[in-house]
Amino acid sequence: MNGTPEVITVYAPRRIDCCTAPFLAKDLDEKLQAGVSLILDLGQTRFIDPPSADVLIQGILKAKQRRARLSLQRVAPQVKVVLEMAGVLQFFRRK
Repeated sequence: MNGTPEVITVYAPRRIDCCTAPFLAKDLDEKLQAGVSLILDLGQTRFIDPPSADVLIQGILKAKQRRARLSLQRVAPQVKVVLEMAGVLQFFRRK
């Protein structure tokens, strides 16, 4: 390995709710390994309910524990509003 992190993209479903969030959580859990830079592409996501946004917080916590990186990509305006209101985006802000 040349020191470059492996980049993996996970494509989120159109809706993230109580039915789809567990599957997304499992997918993130399986792919978040040490040295991985995981991109969660929300380009197709048009709805996320606030309780299900917790899957993203759990993902960022697992990424830190495992020395991986989790970032968001292509967040639709209506999804961004929910993530901001739920306090999720603060975990993804660059420091």
